[in-house]
Amino acid sequence: MTDFSKLLNPEQCAAATAPDGPILVLAAAGTGKTRTLVHRVAYLVEQGVPPDRILLLTFTNRAAREMMERAEKVVGPEAYAIWSGTFHSICARFLRRYGTFLGYSSGFSIVDEDDQKKLLNEIIKATVKDPKSFPKKEVVAKMISEAANESKPLADIAARWQSREAGFTPEEIVAVAAAYDKRKRELDAMDFDDLLVNGLKLLKTVDRVREMLQEHFLYVLVDEYQDTNGLQAEF
Repeated sequence: MTDFSKLLNPEQCAAATAPDGPILVLAAAGTGKTRTLVHRVAYLVEQGVPPDRILLLTFTNRAAREMMERAEKVVGPEAYAIWSGTFHSICARFLRRYGTFLGYSSGFSIVDEDDQKKLLNEIIKATVKDPKSFPKKEVVAKMISEAANESKPLADIAARWQSREAGFTPEEIVAVAAAYDKRKRELDAMDFDDLLVNGLKLLKTVDRVREMLQEHFLYVLVDEYQDTNGLQAEF
């Protein structure tokens, strides 16, 4: 068994080898949070936890790759069995497997920013009385995204934006968003915010899936938890 006290300082070792239960690690930049998290993974694996029953959430794909590379050096190749990735990528994996419960195929497409702008531009031209004075598609996309990530009604977000933008009513923004959602459904597609929204919806509304995942994952580790928004924290 690894003597983690020889690899980490006392505070890092205490976090990496902490007993079961919720743990929050508070530390300044450069104090070795990532190193501690990697050794937490190593500790759990040494304790007999199957790597594929550990869920490790990061904020960037690059961070996930770096974390797995570090873990591989400590744990070995089995580290790559860990479910590791961003909130978006993990939700996408869940939805690929269980999205049929929400009416999506396992091969649903993901709408990137360029495609999102094209769809919104088409919808604005088709549904708004005066498209020229209406907010730009990028602004509408930001409103929709804010509503999703803050878990607030879009009408409230749009009303907040009225102090910065002119030429629209909250009701018009809601109508555009509804048409956008309908079009995505027709295309069997989700945008990046949909991955989070539908991932959470899957866990909230499909008891069978939620219970299956709760039983499967024995440990959930979150890197940079302070950067989570309300939607991610609820997930």
